Amino acid sequence: MGARLSRGFTLLEAIVTLVVVSLIVTLLMQALVQSLDMRTRLLRHERAARMDTLQEQWFRDTVSSAMPDMGNAFGYMEGNAESLELVTARPLGGGLDRVRWSFQRTDGGFALHYHDAEWDDLVVMPGPLLDPVFDYLDDKGDWKAEWKPEDDLALGLPRMVRLRARMQSGDLLWMVPINIDPHLPTMLRPDEKDGI
Repeated sequence: MGARLSRGFTLLEAIVTLVVVSLIVTLLMQALVQSLDMRTRLLRHERAARMDTLQEQWFRDTVSSAMPDMGNAFGYMEGNAESLELVTARPLGGGLDRVRWSFQRTDGGFALHYHDAEWDDLVVMPGPLLDPVFDYLDDKGDWKAEWKPEDDLALGLPRMVRLRARMQSGDLLWMVPINIDPHLPTMLRPDEKDGI
């Protein structure tokens, strides 16, 4: 006689259920926002790392493919602490060309610039770079602050070029070996009897 049929939830049970579900949804939304924020930071970091890698590879490609040449053709490789000019088989425009890498003053430091016959001035690394320098490794294994071919033109290229700078994110050090024989070929030496 006293049996009562239950036809659904009481008001209290419905409210408790809604509160529990809303807490779970709130926690899930916070986790989703955190994961999206982390994804955005990782993508930004990956993009910056990829850009740094491309900049370094471009510098490496042009410098490592440097070629010895005569002064009356494309010109000798010359460089000092602020700029580097060389003949390379890998300029941005293609073919064989003379290119220049240089540091130019910007707000708070220096920027790395690239120049060739087709591209007058490209900012490769906007910086700010602090205390940037180019160094040149000679045949004796000594680093020089300036590279000018010797009078006899026997050695037209250094063994290696080094770019050093400080950045906000840390030190920058690119060391690029010159892959070709740094000596001017005998047939191109003006002082040889069989040469030009």
